Amino acid sequence: MIFSRFFAPSHTSQNPEKRLEAIQNLSPEKPTDKTILHELAFNDANADVSLAALSKLNTFVLWLKMSQSAQHAKVKKIAERTVEAALMGQGDVNINANEKASFLRESANGELIQTVLVNDASLLADKSLVMTLLHKVGKPAFTQTIFLQHADNALQQAILATIEDSSVLQKLEKKCRDNAIHGAIVAKLQLLKAQAEKPVELMRRVTLCLSKYQALVDKSDVEDIDKRQVKLLGEYNDLMSDASILSAEDKTAVDAKFARISEKVTRHLSRIRPEWEAQKAAKEKAEIEALCKQHLSHATTQVNWLYGERLCEATLADVAVVNESVRALEVSADHMASLGGSAKLLDEVRAGIAALNNSLEAFSMQQQYGQKLLICLSQVESLAEESKQLAAGTPIEPAKSAQDAKEKGEKEQTTDVSKAASTGTTESDSVEDQAIQNKAIQDQNFEDKNVSQKTPESIEAEFKALSEKYHNLRNELISVPSALNKRWHAASRVYSQKKQAKKAEVDYALRQCRKQISVVDNLIAQGKYRAAITKFEKLSASFESMPENVKKQLAKRFEKTAEDIAHLEGWQDYIAAPRKPALVEEAQALVASPVEDIKERGEAIRYLRQQWLSLGAGSDDDTQQSAFDAALELAFQPCREHYAALDAEREKALKARQALIDQVAAIDLSQDEAVLAKVFDRTVKQWHECGQVEKRDYESLKQRWNKTISPLQTKVNQWYGVNKKAKQELVAQASALSVQEDIASATETAQQLQHNWKSIGHAGKRDESRLWREFRLANDALFGRLKEQRKAQSSAFDETLNTLFTQLNAIDSESDESTIASSIQDIETQAKDLPGAMRAKLDKKITVIQKQQQTRAQQRHVRKVQQRAQSVITVLSESLRAGDFTSISDDDADLLGKRWKSALSKPTPVQQSRHWLTVALEAATDIPSPQSDSSMRTNVQLTMMTAKLEKGESLSPAQLLEDWIAHGKVDDQETHLLERVVNVLDNNPEVVA
Repeated sequence: MIFSRFFAPSHTSQNPEKRLEAIQNLSPEKPTDKTILHELAFNDANADVSLAALSKLNTFVLWLKMSQSAQHAKVKKIAERTVEAALMGQGDVNINANEKASFLRESANGELIQTVLVNDASLLADKSLVMTLLHKVGKPAFTQTIFLQHADNALQQAILATIEDSSVLQKLEKKCRDNAIHGAIVAKLQLLKAQAEKPVELMRRVTLCLSKYQALVDKSDVEDIDKRQVKLLGEYNDLMSDASILSAEDKTAVDAKFARISEKVTRHLSRIRPEWEAQKAAKEKAEIEALCKQHLSHATTQVNWLYGERLCEATLADVAVVNESVRALEVSADHMASLGGSAKLLDEVRAGIAALNNSLEAFSMQQQYGQKLLICLSQVESLAEESKQLAAGTPIEPAKSAQDAKEKGEKEQTTDVSKAASTGTTESDSVEDQAIQNKAIQDQNFEDKNVSQKTPESIEAEFKALSEKYHNLRNELISVPSALNKRWHAASRVYSQKKQAKKAEVDYALRQCRKQISVVDNLIAQGKYRAAITKFEKLSASFESMPENVKKQLAKRFEKTAEDIAHLEGWQDYIAAPRKPALVEEAQALVASPVEDIKERGEAIRYLRQQWLSLGAGSDDDTQQSAFDAALELAFQPCREHYAALDAEREKALKARQALIDQVAAIDLSQDEAVLAKVFDRTVKQWHECGQVEKRDYESLKQRWNKTISPLQTKVNQWYGVNKKAKQELVAQASALSVQEDIASATETAQQLQHNWKSIGHAGKRDESRLWREFRLANDALFGRLKEQRKAQSSAFDETLNTLFTQLNAIDSESDESTIASSIQDIETQAKDLPGAMRAKLDKKITVIQKQQQTRAQQRHVRKVQQRAQSVITVLSESLRAGDFTSISDDDADLLGKRWKSALSKPTPVQQSRHWLTVALEAATDIPSPQSDSSMRTNVQLTMMTAKLEKGESLSPAQLLEDWIAHGKVDDQETHLLERVVNVLDNNPEVVA
């Protein structure tokens, strides 16, 4: 114990070498030694001692703690490397899975986590751990790497559930090869798209609803506005029940717009409601006035019907119905009065009601007069029947006639006793009616006894008496039923028909005789004496057979005409003597004249023949007749030749038609209908082009032609009918397409219909043009709508393209890449629906912008690398040479980056010398080395090549520079090496990229 005071333990020595030797003798298994080692590791000022103690203890927890709390840069750097090696399963520090997971969750930084996850596949089995670490790293690119290259299906599903970025999902969709996961990605994209579209769709529907609400201020019907307002408010409330998916800004805007429109609608209603209510009252007044007019017309019609059709046989039910229509009119009039209707119309209606009530009150008495009139009419009809029998010579049947009259009187005199009571009829009226009936029966019996003794004169006298009685009764009636008037006219017509028939016969004979006299007079005036004499002979016979009274009317004209005829008979021969030679000369002159018109020549010959015949026969008639006939024969010779030529043409046409009939009979009907249709049209055309034939021949030919052509025509017509029906269906389909909303689909269908139209044969001359015109009009209407739609779409596309170009031009070229990429992606999304040409134009512009952005990014990168290289040179020239890294400026620190700040601030021992590393750096960057280092450069190159071939390792210029810096402070002897490194960086700034 005493010596311990003089001999302190070696681990407490001031000499670091002794403390290092002491560490070799300490055992971490012993608690005391372990404590000493722990003390040396964390509290010793010498970095090598701390590292030796840590290596002796060699636990992950201590290395981790040292990496987090070490003050010495070398210790901290080696501790970090040791921790990373342990996590990667390298080195001699052991760590269990729980410790590794716990460290990664709680302490590891993002870069370390990325490195460990990529290299340690066992960690990927813990899905929860992986998801926690990915969330902690927070880098979508790293998440994509894990998802695509390292994760199994379960982990991919878990990662997929956390991704809400459509752009990330689209990238994964393009690179994923697993069908199930690819389907899940597509489903997730669709879900996100649907979720993204929900607010847009809701806003669209809300906007439409509010637009409809806004449109109410343009309407003037308050009732319609109220109904629509209730409906639209309900629709708006239903839509806003999903308002939680809207952004706060959109919801505020919608609420404000709704409040604004509601206020407008309320103001509009308060402004138009008084006028609308006034109009409604006026409309109601007009309707009740129209109803009053209608009821007045109906009641008047009913009363007229009662008087005009039911006067004699009306029942209580008939009167009740008519009375009800009058009562309805009174109710309508009272309603109109309560509404303040037209005073003039009200007076008219009330006057009509009064007149109708008076007619109803007088109906009972009018009905009695009507029945009396009916009895009288029955007697007149019986008398008319007797007159017919007397005129026809048929014996009169008194018993039958009397019985018919009696039955008819009894049938038509029946009066409804209850009705008479309801209308105020008295008992005396009934007795009077009975007396009238009894008298009628007695009169009828008396007539039955004397009917066989009646003569036409007595019947006529009796008819006059009944006619006077009938007219007296009719004058008592307000209105005589049309049926009774018709029966009266039918009965009275019997008595007037005889007079009319006799008078008609006399008038006809008189007219005929006058006509014959006029004909004779006209013939005399025209110089047609022979015909006039002949007609007069017939007239004389007719005149003698006429009654004396007719002769008296025609005597003067007949006698004058007779004198004219007697005078003509004496002068006929005298007139004919000079006229016939003149006619012969005219006939001979006609022979000498040229024939210009066959029809005129024939008419001239016919006229001369008529003139000759009108002159009668003379004394030298035979000689003149022969000369006249010979001249006319010669004059007619050209006509005869012409008609002979026509006969030859008719014969030729006859043969052509017969040959055409034979040709049609030989046609093979089994040929294609289209061919037969052409043959039919051609043959019919040939038939019509054939010349004329004799009428007697044409009728038989026409029958043969119709019989022969009928089978061909039937088959062609059937084909035409089928084609017509098919084309009618196409027309109907085209007409339906012309109003279809989906114009694109309708256009495709219309094009197919046009193709189908071409494939269908002819529909016949009468229908083909009409169907084509209808089909074309329907297609024109559809394609006109398509043209308008495309024009509108083109305008919309142009507007969209201009907007997108404006957005592209507005992109700030100085913005960061993510902002520019996001802007371009939004523009590409908006341009999806543009036509190909417009999209290509836009893509070209986007490509130019992207290339410009890439160029600027490359330029920025080059500048950054150059700036970093200059910063590294500055630090190497100043701080590293001085050995003081605390003087690094903030600007240089920002430019250096994490790697080079770490390399400069934490120098560590390396295997190769600074001289060797300088030569290696020059060799790696193709910078010439001094002549004195040529052999070393050769060795360096050989060493680097050997390492690459044997181990697959190659030292990059950056790693060589990092190792060069790790040597720490640059001594004066190494200044030339620093200058050579600076030269390397000046020429190759990318080394520190």
